[in-house]
Amino acid sequence: MGELAEPFTITLPSFMKHVRMLERSGLIRTSKSGRVRTCVLNRDRLSLVDDWLAEQRRLWEERTDRLDQFVTHQQEDQ
Repeated sequence: MGELAEPFTITLPSFMKHVRMLERSGLIRTSKSGRVRTCVLNRDRLSLVDDWLAEQRRLWEERTDRLDQFVTHQQEDQ
């Protein structure tokens, strides 16, 4: 876990809180062997997150496109 946390500027206990949150959400699994804790990504669960993010991206792109059209038409009318 220390190796995984190394590039981040937060303390190891804070990092571990984030890891536990990911584990509770089912995004990762951890196992401990002696003093070594290993993290494994749950690709199926991450796929669900990716699908949700893609849908959110699509919705927001549609909204910003409509806003852009509205603003453009407002400027043309003035």
